[in-house]
Amino acid sequence: MTPRTGWSLLFALLLASWPIPASAQAPQTVSIVPVQNLSFGLLLPGFQNAVSVADVSRRAVVALAGNGPVDIAVVLPTALETTDGDKIPLHFSASDAAILSPSGVTLSTLDPRQINSVQLGNGSTVLFVLGGTAHTTAMTRPGHYAARVALILNHPGT
Repeated sequence: MTPRTGWSLLFALLLASWPIPASAQAPQTVSIVPVQNLSFGLLLPGFQNAVSVADVSRRAVVALAGNGPVDIAVVLPTALETTDGDKIPLHFSASDAAILSPSGVTLSTLDPRQINSVQLGNGSTVLFVLGGTAHTTAMTRPGHYAARVALILNHPGT
């Protein structure tokens, strides 16, 4: 071992044994439970079909529970699609998402096209709801149309 290697090893051992203050934090978790899919129902050729966040039977609903701030990002599809590749364009506006209390009281309207910060409190459950608009054309064929919506949550500090 050369003197230079010995000093490097000693320095590395000193750094590894240096006390580092650590703060104890309670584990933070967020519970995510899908409750209801966004459903446009029967889509007729040449019409648009809008689902609002107030439409209890057709809006998408996801239950969120936890403590602290949560950043919510929604990956929105551009179209409903059949297995054969037929598409119906989808559009989402700035008022097509909201956070509701379990009793149905609107806590805040969210823009699903942006990342939204939401404060969860005391482990209580809130509902994330999503609506949207499907635009059919005169050439829209009948069929089973579907699309996936992804909800991405970031819980800062975890």
